[in-house]
Amino acid sequence: MPDTPSTPAPGVPADPSPSAGAPGPALWRPVALRAAVALAFGAVTVFWGQPTTAGAAWALGAYFVGLAVAQAWQLREEGRSAEPEARPSGAQRTVASAAYGLAAAVAIALGAAPEPIVLAVGGAAALVLTGASDLFRGIAGRGGSALARDEVITGVVHLGAGAILPFFAGLGAHALLGVSGGGAIITGVLLAIAGLSLRHDSSPRGVVA
Repeated sequence: MPDTPSTPAPGVPADPSPSAGAPGPALWRPVALRAAVALAFGAVTVFWGQPTTAGAAWALGAYFVGLAVAQAWQLREEGRSAEPEARPSGAQRTVASAAYGLAAAVAIALGAAPEPIVLAVGGAAALVLTGASDLFRGIAGRGGSALARDEVITGVVHLGAGAILPFFAGLGAHALLGVSGGGAIITGVLLAIAGLSLRHDSSPRGVVA
């Protein structure tokens, strides 16, 4: 009986199974959504010249709800990865879900008491929660997750913005949105690049004859 050839004949497509460490084909989509949410919020903070405190509170609420939706979608796509080491652990899922869910709840609650100090403290809490989650996931996912390095950076940016936000409470809604929006623009640009890279990596390669 003739041996089965180890390589395909010329003109025959290779085995389409994913290579080791390749990201899931749809992981770029939630990353792109988070980038879009962050950049949209950043644009609002730049072009909204005289925001009211109530308006700033609802803008922050919408921002963190958008981040929570994107994070939930990302966890789902990561869980479908063909590579076990690329899938988030139970601890990572729990931390990310709890942190982003609580951050969204805190941000939405800001609309009930739209005062600068409340906005500063609540916004800082939401930023610290999401930042700590990203930092934890980035460190825990090294060697397996395609987004580990990006999550470390977004975590540090969120933690930094959260740490300084309360010091701007006396400057009003515009300053508070400026600090939050500055961090959002940084993470939005970073994640937009990451999403484009993931999309390119997951695109089917052309067949070489």
